[in-house]
Amino acid sequence: MAFISIALILLSAFCHALWNFYSKSSRDTRILFFWCGFYTIVIAFIAFGIQRPVIPQPVWIYIAGSAFVHLLYKLSLTHAYTVGEISFVYPIARAAPAFLPLFAFLFLKERISGQGLIGILCVMASILLYQQREARIQFKAFFRFLRQPDALLAYATLASVIAYSLIDKQGMSEFHRHSTDAPMWRAVTYYLMENSISQVLYGLSCLVRFPHQQIAQIGRTEWKRSLAIVGLSLVSYSLILYTLMTEKVSYVTAVRQCSVIFVVLLGGYALKETYTKRRLIAAVMMVIGIFLIANF
Repeated sequence: MAFISIALILLSAFCHALWNFYSKSSRDTRILFFWCGFYTIVIAFIAFGIQRPVIPQPVWIYIAGSAFVHLLYKLSLTHAYTVGEISFVYPIARAAPAFLPLFAFLFLKERISGQGLIGILCVMASILLYQQREARIQFKAFFRFLRQPDALLAYATLASVIAYSLIDKQGMSEFHRHSTDAPMWRAVTYYLMENSISQVLYGLSCLVRFPHQQIAQIGRTEWKRSLAIVGLSLVSYSLILYTLMTEKVSYVTAVRQCSVIFVVLLGGYALKETYTKRRLIAAVMMVIGIFLIANF
């Protein structure tokens, strides 16, 4: 992999970690995502106004499915950040690359090598380490800690990431098969369309769940944070799209997993969260596991 590609992917990983950090440090992450969604939809309207999207009929089912799963993702992630620490929630939620080969093996009939299996086991071991919440590591307490709200929400977020990744993989394959648009524009169109639909649904859920005065207050006081999150998210996504044009997706995914290290450091030293050293070891173990999976 070229050095410039590695640098761009690491920058993407840092941007992804940073927007999650900004989300966690909000007064209410759930309402903050409402405004992030609002600005994302505005961007989509501008982009589609400049160039009209042409989406093949077979792709719409995948966009709809992805939008619904992304709604579940937003609901679980924002609530997880409300009740849990980012250095715990984020790494588990981002462990999807380790489990995708298993589900791809089951549903897409892809193969897993011995090295890939070792990588998956490394990630599972790192998750067990993340799960520890006492001074001494007690693996017998794993299932007791698993019942905590932040753990349940983190794993629900992980499940939604796996689900929408599989849907998007098939959706983009269909898009490529039926469209003659430029590859970059196909990816941007798919992303903005499914994200806009999920954001509308999420926004409606916020209007039902929260007082409108509270929503307006967060919008007034944290609009800069909202714009920063949207901007960092778009930069992170664009950098990944750019590197995917020349590099293997497995390598890109593996390097991008360094975002878990950035998040653990931000959570531990900026937000003063607990068990930073232990979680940093687990983060490094997870990144190693993803690298093994990427190279199988």
